[in-house]
This record gives sequence, C-alpha cells and structure tokens, in this order.
Amino acid sequence: MANTRKAAETFTRNAFETTLSTTLGPTDTTINVASTTGLSSPCYIVVEPDSGSQREYIFIDSTIGATSLATTTVDNRYLTGSAAGSGLTHAANSKVRIAPVQQHFEDIWDAVGKVVDATWSSVNAGSVKLDVAAATVNVAADEIAIIDADDSSLVKKESIADLVSGIAGTALSAAAGQLSVSGVTTTEIDASTLVTETDTIASNDNDTTIPTSAAVKDYVDSQTSGFADIGLIIALG
Repeated sequence: MANTRKAAETFTRNAFETTLSTTLGPTDTTINVASTTGLSSPCYIVVEPDSGSQREYIFIDSTIGATSLATTTVDNRYLTGSAAGSGLTHAANSKVRIAPVQQHFEDIWDAVGKVVDATWSSVNAGSVKLDVAAATVNVAADEIAIIDADDSSLVKKESIADLVSGIAGTALSAAAGQLSVSGVTTTEIDASTLVTETDTIASNDNDTTIPTSAAVKDYVDSQTSGFADIGLIIALG
C-alpha cells in the first residue's frame, strides 16, 4: 500500500514536543506518547529529531488519542529525510516533535499545482491552469468559473443554466441549461436563402434555398394555368 499523503492541508503545532511512552517498533502504526495536547490529524511528526542515525519522519493520518497517534499504513513511515527506509526501532522516552518538514511544502505545492503551473523550469510558470478530473456535465445544476468584467475581473462562479439564459436571443429560449428554437420568422432567416415570388422557384432549382408561400403559389399557378383552358374547351364541346 502506498502512503496516504494528498495535496491537502496538514496541521502543525508550534513548539510541540513530547516523548514516546513505549517502544516504537519498525512496523508499528500506533505511536504511544506522553501527550498529544493541541495536535490534530493529519500531521507530520519527527521521532528522535536530533539523531542522524535514528531520525524518522512519519505521516499521521488516523486517530489521535490523548496519549497515542495512529497512521493507517507503515508506508506512511520512513518518509524522505528519515535516517533509514525501514527497520528503525525507537526506545521509550525518545523525543517526538512537530516541526516544519519537506513534506509540508510538497503538499502545498502539489495543491497549488492543481490551479497554477508551479514548475520552475516551465515557460508558463505562474500561469493559471486547471489540473482536474473530467466529469459528465449537468447543464441544469453545474457551475463554471468566469472572469467578472463588471467586478474588477475577479474570478467568480456562474451556473451553466444562467450562462445559457444570457446567450438566448431572438427566436431562442433557455430552460435548465439548454437552448431551443422557437418563433422563427423570415426575419431571422438569411434573405439570400429565401426564394420570393419575384425570384421565382423556376429560377432557383437547388437544395440550398427555401421558397416563400407566395413563390410556391406563383409556381403552382404557372404550372396549372393551361389545364384550366383545356378543361373549359372540353366542357364546351
């Protein structure tokens, strides 16, 4: 199992120091101490911080009792900076200290890196980015980030439904984050795609234009005018 560290806040405590009340074995995940007053989980502790051969950094991610600290996996032990990668035993009465550690800053920068390019060598260092997981959009309920030009370009959030409502214009209506077409008239249609009575359907034999009712009537009348004369002739004998 890998360690359980995340790009998230861990707690610290100024000038906290206590001692082990029992021996801490190489694979123990519960650390018994004299006191935990003021500590909150998750946090980082250093056992035997002043010993170059015994120093160990441990991530505490589980329950903190009055006289005990717990980590969920041995993989949260022997973090970078420890005197060894495994096998350390710490005697009772060994010091346990809270101090600023490398892992604090790694967690902070991992979190910052979710929204800002924090890579020093990157040409885009310091630029805003979004390193987030993909999701299925819920247009009726989800929100998006916007730069509010009406409020000093502050970053704010807005619902997709409100955005779509703002986009809706003539012949468009918005509901639950979706646009629909309604009330379309010839005013909203490009004039070059309309065939009028003057244009005549006969002069527009294509699949890219739409005839008006007047154009259709004119065309029908022109095609049937001769039939009326024939019918009259037959009737008159």
